[in-house]
Amino acid sequence: MEKTLNTVSIKDDTQSDEVGQILIDEKKLTRKVDYRVLSIMFITYSLQFMDKLALSAGSVFGIKKDLGLKRQDYSWSSSVFYFGYLLGNFIVTRLLQVLPIGKFVSVSVCLWAICLAVSASCFNYSSLIAARFFLGLLESSISPAFVLLTSMWWKQSQQPARSGVWFAGNDFGGIVSSFVAFGLGHINGKIASWRYIFIVYGCATFLWSFVMFAFLPDSPQTARFLTSEEKQYYAEHLPQSKVESKWDWEQAKSCVFDINLLLLLMCTVLCILPNSGVISYGFIIVDNFGFTPIQTTLLQLPGSVISWMAITSTGLLGTRFKNARCILIAAVCVVSIVGGCLIYRGSSRGVKLLGYYFVSVQPAVFPIVLSMVASNFRGSTRRSIVSNAIFIVYCACNIGGPQLFRYQDAPEYSPAFESWIICYCLNIAIVVVIALKYRWDNKKQESKDQETLPTTLDAPEYTDPKFRYMY
Repeated sequence: MEKTLNTVSIKDDTQSDEVGQILIDEKKLTRKVDYRVLSIMFITYSLQFMDKLALSAGSVFGIKKDLGLKRQDYSWSSSVFYFGYLLGNFIVTRLLQVLPIGKFVSVSVCLWAICLAVSASCFNYSSLIAARFFLGLLESSISPAFVLLTSMWWKQSQQPARSGVWFAGNDFGGIVSSFVAFGLGHINGKIASWRYIFIVYGCATFLWSFVMFAFLPDSPQTARFLTSEEKQYYAEHLPQSKVESKWDWEQAKSCVFDINLLLLLMCTVLCILPNSGVISYGFIIVDNFGFTPIQTTLLQLPGSVISWMAITSTGLLGTRFKNARCILIAAVCVVSIVGGCLIYRGSSRGVKLLGYYFVSVQPAVFPIVLSMVASNFRGSTRRSIVSNAIFIVYCACNIGGPQLFRYQDAPEYSPAFESWIICYCLNIAIVVVIALKYRWDNKKQESKDQETLPTTLDAPEYTDPKFRYMY
């Protein structure tokens, strides 16, 4: 189908649209962007998760003994990372509007890589706390920036799969981390194995930051790999691809009492509280089932593979089937409930390990939440506030999640697993409410005058009668 720039409309089944007198092959353009942008996001998120796992991997290779960590010291070492992350989110909200996104994120990656490598020199609890705080502060830019990039580069219908792909970098990073930690754990050198983990992970991320700086574009308008016609296509048909540097107070006020935002925040709380425990205590949980440190490292591999499969498949299904996202979240929670019950009530280490693998699907919930943020909020200021509100709650839950594992409950940690099961059950109820609310909102949108156009390209989604919420 050929249409002029002023009359063209993008549909999922459209393969090419005409911009002026130039035909744009939409599928070819999407493949190009996936190759040039999504691949960088995936590798970066993989390295970011490996860096997060460094402390957990080090926990079975002597870091607690070497640094004299006692009682809740290890839990606070995990939590303090997110105090830094939380502080960074308040700063990042504005910086993502005024600075070139690609360059800003690349520099952040470089700085946190240095911080991680230097963490190998920690000699006591206080030095570890300081290193973890600054690592969190520097890593705080990555997820909000990637949510913004997802909304800039891909259409609503494409966003669940893309969010799933870059978020699945967590699990690819987990797989690589298990192999690397296994190898480094066999080193009998002059320094402890956990110090090698920090150094190797930090150096790898440091080198990658230069690749990012060279190849990650700030926006479609500045991407060197796009032709002028392709840039015009983005400007015309994906207006959210342009980030406005002007702060809009009306958009900011619209977020304060937004029920849709509140519901997504509640969903985030209920999925991140259990997930934070898996990230911080995953190695310790499996180790406490009765396995050796080396066995524990290898047994993390199936869990990472399962998480990767869950994230990828839910992302693809969310793209393939319209408004299936809340159903997918509910399905993941059901599987996680089964897993939590097996860990909590399992009588043998084999049953408990099986439950741990069932719980490994639950990281698939958060990228679906992020895809709903990218799809359902428009306006640069509004989108920035919503994205960072999500990550502020994300930080708070990652601070609280490890504290569910109290030293007096070791090694069973039964109260922690009880709380996981409760969170999964409540999340099912929340996503039902979200689905009903968005369905009602769409009916309200349909009742509006469909000929009314928003006043600006940066207008909020609720001002456009043709906008439909994705759930």
